[in-house]
Amino acid sequence: MFRHTMATLMLENGADIRYIQAMLGHADLRTTQIYTQVSIRKLQQIHKLTHPADLPPTAPEPETPPTDPAKENPSDSEQK
Repeated sequence: MFRHTMATLMLENGADIRYIQAMLGHADLRTTQIYTQVSIRKLQQIHKLTHPADLPPTAPEPETPPTDPAKENPSDSEQK
């Protein structure tokens, strides 16, 4: 269980599968690739939870009308 958890967490955090293979002592890379399936399922879960297309729509921000700089600082226009 510890080996499986360690390998899955390392893979999910970006470790190269060849390093994981060496650490676990797997002669065949296909044995190590079992852990990629767990990682792919986790990625699919995260994608489903966070992808913008799957999120509820939000109301658009109201547009702010352009401001007239002279109206913002009347003292500036008086000095000119």
